Amino acid sequence: MRTTAERYIDATDEATAKLAKVFNVTQKMVYLALTYRQNSETARKIRYAAVHEYGATPMCHCPECETLHNVTKDGRKLMVQNFNNGVRLEIDKHTGAAVVYNRNGAVIGRRQIVKFPELADLQLYAESL
Repeated sequence: MRTTAERYIDATDEATAKLAKVFNVTQKMVYLALTYRQNSETARKIRYAAVHEYGATPMCHCPECETLHNVTKDGRKLMVQNFNNGVRLEIDKHTGAAVVYNRNGAVIGRRQIVKFPELADLQLYAESL
């Protein structure tokens, strides 16, 4: 499925057609449900069935950037991401401490990353600056 949505459920064309038939809706309604543009009860059921009955995969778009995995002199393991807009994101792999730097190297934000969705949100934030 081709989409520009930040998150979506990737289903085959065959699964999309079956979902439309099972739920008695148009394929466009299935598309809107799988791209989270519709959030009705039917849309939620379509998303659930797509993943649990038809093998569809929940997806999340993350910004494209250069990612380096460094070890500092003092032994800290860092993931460093350099975005096209000049923003740099550094995350300590052991502690989850994240720091966002602007184009000039000044700190513009700090966060503690506990779960992967938080990392995705921080990456989207860094790219949007």
